[in-house]
Amino acid sequence: MLKRLGQCLGAVLALPCLLRFVVLRPLIGAERALSVVSEHAAGRAGLSGLYMRQALYRRLLHAFGRNVHVGYQTLLSKPDACIGDRVYLGRFCTVGWVTIGDDARIADGVQLLSGARHHGNSAGGVVLDAVHHQPIRIGKGAWIGANAVIMADVGEGAIVGAGAVVTTPVSPGTTVAGVPARPIGITSRARQAA
Repeated sequence: MLKRLGQCLGAVLALPCLLRFVVLRPLIGAERALSVVSEHAAGRAGLSGLYMRQALYRRLLHAFGRNVHVGYQTLLSKPDACIGDRVYLGRFCTVGWVTIGDDARIADGVQLLSGARHHGNSAGGVVLDAVHHQPIRIGKGAWIGANAVIMADVGEGAIVGAGAVVTTPVSPGTTVAGVPARPIGITSRARQAA
């Protein structure tokens, strides 16, 4: 009963952000409009902020599951993002164009980038390599440690160590760590499945 009441309060608190998005989208585009309202929603602390972010992203993202925790100061920037059920996104994360599977756990400070080519290359004012965003996938039940940077897919049940920088795909059930991230083992869940 109290949770339902909190969700209703969150929906009411999300209304100004939704209205701002509707006004800004034709002027600055959906991505920039989402960034603007995401910054506003990210700054609301406590349960009211959590329920507000749930109500907002349920309406603005391509897909947003049930019982998703979006932590304080976590920013979402791509409307094409898809977040599964029971996903935990910690505080101070940046979430780009990603698909996150059910039951994934993303710790504080994680950067989920839209691929590895966010900044174009240029030399002497000539663009050599354009910016290219691409979706990344975080598999069902994956765990991502604090302050990791993810630029490639992370397989189902994989574990990424704190502070790791993932530049190449991580196989399902693999544990990786380091900069750049390298395999250091397989998860006990993967051993049980083998």
